[in-house]
Amino acid sequence: MSQQPRPSGEGSLLLLSLSISVAFLMETLDSTIIVPAIPAMAADFGVEPLRINLAISLYLVALAAMIPASGWLADRFGAKRIFLWAMAGFMVASIGAALSVSLEMLVGMRILQAVAGALMTPVGRLLLIRSVRKEELAAAIGWMSMPALVGPVLGPLVGGYIVTYASWPWIFLVKMPFGIAGVILAARMLPPDRPHPPGSFDVAGFVYCAVCLGAAQLLLDQLVHVFLPVPAIATLFAAIPVMAVAFLWHSRRRQRPALDLTLLRLPLFRVGFFAGGLSRLGLNALPFLLQLQLQLGFGWSAARAGWIVFIVAAGALVFKPLMRRVLAAFGFRTTLSVNALLGGAIAAILASVGQQTPAVAIGVLVFGFGLCRSLQFNTVNTLLFAEIPSERQSASTALGGVGQQLSMGLGISVAAVLVAQFQNAGFTVPSQAMSSAMFVVAGLTAISGLLFLRLHPADGAVVSRHRIYIQKS
Repeated sequence: MSQQPRPSGEGSLLLLSLSISVAFLMETLDSTIIVPAIPAMAADFGVEPLRINLAISLYLVALAAMIPASGWLADRFGAKRIFLWAMAGFMVASIGAALSVSLEMLVGMRILQAVAGALMTPVGRLLLIRSVRKEELAAAIGWMSMPALVGPVLGPLVGGYIVTYASWPWIFLVKMPFGIAGVILAARMLPPDRPHPPGSFDVAGFVYCAVCLGAAQLLLDQLVHVFLPVPAIATLFAAIPVMAVAFLWHSRRRQRPALDLTLLRLPLFRVGFFAGGLSRLGLNALPFLLQLQLQLGFGWSAARAGWIVFIVAAGALVFKPLMRRVLAAFGFRTTLSVNALLGGAIAAILASVGQQTPAVAIGVLVFGFGLCRSLQFNTVNTLLFAEIPSERQSASTALGGVGQQLSMGLGISVAAVLVAQFQNAGFTVPSQAMSSAMFVVAGLTAISGLLFLRLHPADGAVVSRHRIYIQKS
């Protein structure tokens, strides 16, 4: 049985949101901070740098695959208890990663990190939407979402400085103070919740889903660099449709499937899941590509490129206080569609810059992109849960979490695939391949804006506090 939302003032709402947001910060920071350390780690382990990508790709696979179990575990053992144990487990796995003496040990610790991370963020989101009133949801998710915006951008900057001035194990240890503070704050701020019998766990559906997601991610990795034999690739290729069909058939026969796809019948959730996923894919790929462009294409140092890309996060922070006003003034439909088109346009301009473009001009463009990215992520996250009844909150956080994690991970994977394919097509100059990939990403972001036009202007007005709803009431 879920707890009733308790009244909360602005201060307690902020503390509640921030106590959960620490988990998002640790997970999102962890997904990108490893990238600048790849050469140093490869040298220590005595392997080729490309092999270190396994520590990134398998992390994303395990993270997405474990999310379907989060809702069931939260209901079975209590969301607060699972959240606190997951945060503690993530920190223990991070220490193990820092102590790794081989690639195999590192990959194993990264998978354990992903298992804990897959429980932290969906369960944390579930705790938040259970703990606040519906009219407070937009503000609460806004504060909670900030680390998800800052982490992926802050990661390369922090990682670059750590590798330059310390050693790579510290990229896993730097999060420890945040984790300890987060556990203490969450233990004090989160309201107690009682576990309730959720029924038996859908083991078969979980396996079908995990194999399908894992096979898809590994196939994408093959398009960047082949590390599996042809028979294994063929097996993965065949496994995806077989597992997908098996999961669809199985989920229709289960009262409580691992992922409740019937949530996609809800109009707002469906638009948020698909259009929001495409939007998130494009907006998350651009900072990754921009960093590659600045370093490999323009010859910038890692520190200089990191500072430019960090401006994306600065844009998010500056625009944060205005998000609620924008959403209240324009509603979900106009905000999401116009903002996606604007973000795609800025991405296309960034794809056109050259080595002679002043750094200040690039910084201004990146700052504007950060504004769009922040507004889009925050608004999509709010849209997903705008019409979810309380009894389906666990299922919605599981499916929404899988969609969010996959779209963020796919953004990086698709960006890498695009660069590799453009290079194979004859774009021998790195900057040309990067620019071409950025144009494609810009187009995907703009297309998502057109998909948001399927919303009605008054959709989600109770949550957005759009003036249409206020006038009618």
